Amino acid sequence: MPAADALEIGTVLSRCARVVDARAWHDLDRVFTGDAVVVSPGGTARGHAEIAERALAGARDPHLITDTVLRRLAPERVRAWSKWLVVRADGSALGGDQLDLVVRTPRGWRIAERRIAALDVTGEAEPARTLGAADFLA
Repeated sequence: MPAADALEIGTVLSRCARVVDARAWHDLDRVFTGDAVVVSPGGTARGHAEIAERALAGARDPHLITDTVLRRLAPERVRAWSKWLVVRADGSALGGDQLDLVVRTPRGWRIAERRIAALDVTGEAEPARTLGAADFLA
């Protein structure tokens, strides 16, 4: 994969975290396709309006994206597998995996599909299914 594509995809993933944290819904088109689907433990959201609504229902704590690996599926389609981490105001943390399908559009790379899995880092609940290598390679 060309380094320029990898850099742009990484920027889109980081920008997505910042857009959601800032509640900058008018910038969702800079990170998601218009028909993007986000599947998380809280449910499924389709399109910018539902993605914003789902994010509003969540906590306002900032989150980080890290340890991203990329796999080209086709010239215009890339799978991105990342770790995410949220540090809450009380100092507790949440984390997990996210698996993105990123596609090249006339306006640059955008997230077309995101699957999010949360890990139970407290040990108090049954952990959600973790996205893993089999999902990344599928």
